[in-house]
Amino acid sequence: MRSAAKLLLLMAPSLLGGSNLAAAATLAEATAIIEGVEDLRGEVELWPGFEPWSIPVAIFDGERTYLLGHPSPPEEFQPAAGHEDIYVLAGRHEAVVANSSTKIGEARTATLMLESLEESSLSQRVEILVHESFHVFQRERHPRWSANEAALFLYPMDEAEGLFLRRLEVETLRRALSAQTSEASACRVRSALATRDLRFSRLSEEFSEYERLTELNEGLATYVGHRAVGKTGTDLFDQEFDAAAVRLRAYETGAAFGHLLDRFSDRWQDLLEDGDERALDELLRASLPTGEACDLPALEIEAIRAAASRDAEALRHERAEKERTFLAQSGWRVLITAPEPLDPLFLEGFDPINVASLGSGKILHERFLKLGNSEGSVEVMGRTALSSGPGPHPLFNGVRTLLATGIEREPSVEVIDGVATVQAEGLMVRLRGSIERSGQSVEVRLAPGPSED
Repeated sequence: MRSAAKLLLLMAPSLLGGSNLAAAATLAEATAIIEGVEDLRGEVELWPGFEPWSIPVAIFDGERTYLLGHPSPPEEFQPAAGHEDIYVLAGRHEAVVANSSTKIGEARTATLMLESLEESSLSQRVEILVHESFHVFQRERHPRWSANEAALFLYPMDEAEGLFLRRLEVETLRRALSAQTSEASACRVRSALATRDLRFSRLSEEFSEYERLTELNEGLATYVGHRAVGKTGTDLFDQEFDAAAVRLRAYETGAAFGHLLDRFSDRWQDLLEDGDERALDELLRASLPTGEACDLPALEIEAIRAAASRDAEALRHERAEKERTFLAQSGWRVLITAPEPLDPLFLEGFDPINVASLGSGKILHERFLKLGNSEGSVEVMGRTALSSGPGPHPLFNGVRTLLATGIEREPSVEVIDGVATVQAEGLMVRLRGSIERSGQSVEVRLAPGPSED
């Protein structure tokens, strides 16, 4: 991919008609990231069998999607100036919705959105691309390393004792990572694992399994990204996790377990590649020498407990305030309703990091959501929307209503042959049904399609 990246940089003016210098600049940024990954070749083995420079990459620069190193580009991509390794699509390819990984055509592909990386350094961007490329590797080699995201919406985030134990575990792991000797590190790790044992004994198994699988999935991808840019884990846990940051916390606890395993086991990566099904904390426990645990001082533990109690209560108030603020936004609003007995709208894609569970079956989606059924689809990108489901799960059993507020410009609305289409900033609706308008409110109400004889 290295030669393709260099060609792409040199060809930028011709690819863009020679006039769009801003687009050429973003293209140069994209190629610099690709080159940074290419430069890892031969430097260090990031993970057995993982070669990030061989993973296809799709990069959206705000105007175009570039596809590099892809074995079979879909027909909507066009060759760039006759070079077979580089393909271009005007606009954002529908599969590129985040810094993530997805299937484009027949190949799993790492994806980047340059707009989300404006404040990051080149090293950080390389780290992110390696992280996302490792997800491609994981899906092919370790499909079991993936948590059921449904559990996240039911996780008891605002339970004060659980939050206290999560934070106590993290603080002890942080000190294990910064310890200057193996003995001191092992002593802290034993304490952290004892705290985890107590915490997991209070949790339903679906939640402990969610954490462990997210650590294998996102935690190991974070760890491998660290190795790519020379990080050793001492920068982990540099700020306290919010009470609701259960998923984000697993990125760092999983990476911490990886860095700590490097200290106590020479072949833990090989064990996982050979099919060992233990969780990272279980592998770490088995790798430790025998010895004592080192608990934090009692005053520090009580301070963590008091802060957790305050923050758990604050989370409950924050959720209520988020809903009030969302509903009070001025401007246009669009409501999509799937009334019974019609099927609800089912989940087709969402951003598990940027969501807030508000209770009573309501979820606030703060960046991306895609829903659909046999009557059409809805996509939210770059704006906030509130979903409400029929239960028992607030999202995975389907959505009955979806509301977008605070839309500045009047949405484009039409109904043709019974199909309602609404386009607004960050919102695209195409569903069989009717449209009702009242002031600055637009409601799309699903209706069944024609019956088949």
